[in-house]
Amino acid sequence: MKKFYIVAVSLALVALTGCKSTIPVPQYIDQPVAQYGESISTTKDVERSIVRAAASLGWKTKVKSEGEILATLDIRKHQLVVLIKHDDKNLTVEYQSSLNLKYDGKKIHRQYANWVTNLLRAIDVQNVTK
Repeated sequence: MKKFYIVAVSLALVALTGCKSTIPVPQYIDQPVAQYGESISTTKDVERSIVRAAASLGWKTKVKSEGEILATLDIRKHQLVVLIKHDDKNLTVEYQSSLNLKYDGKKIHRQYANWVTNLLRAIDVQNVTK
């Protein structure tokens, strides 16, 4: 019985150490913009795709200037703000600020990666189906 107890505690500790709630802040630099068939997207087309994709996932957007969109996601008690820089071929997502995402300058809650990846996929879908 004592051996079973030691094994059970050991397994529990291994399981708990595997549950990381923070990860290094992922970098999304020069992500290629999906193109629709043979047509070439313009910077304005990409901007519209970003705004539509973001809205479909609950993000609020604000066009700061040509090629720059500030996107904010509010979910429950969490908030994430990113700057999306883009042209007609690539886009970069830069972390700006957050609330309740355990950001410490180097690491952030693992959900950050999921939210940004979902946004990038939605942007691709918008570009392909325009």
